[in-house]
Amino acid sequence: MQSEGTWQIAVGLIFLAVTVFVLPMPLFEVFSGIAGQGAVALFGLGLGLLVVGLGFVAVGLRKRSRNLRTARSYDTREPSASDEDRPVNPHALPNTYGAFPPAS
Repeated sequence: MQSEGTWQIAVGLIFLAVTVFVLPMPLFEVFSGIAGQGAVALFGLGLGLLVVGLGFVAVGLRKRSRNLRTARSYDTREPSASDEDRPVNPHALPNTYGAFPPAS
């Protein structure tokens, strides 16, 4: 089962990865003062991708941490296997079902 916020984090990381390829050269040209119209447009696109990517990652992390702050009980847990399929614990003490415990 996919936890909440996973797709937001994935999309945000993709946008941030694209930002690494789009933003560096226009950033250098804009701050050095030699930017043309194309570089300014790519600079704006890169900044937009950066802001949107960080926003998606922040929303995704917020949604995932919401589940971590919720108290879990035996009734609300999500089992990894059905209880019938779970192996018996060989180290557990045997249940005496009301009989007297063995003398020690």
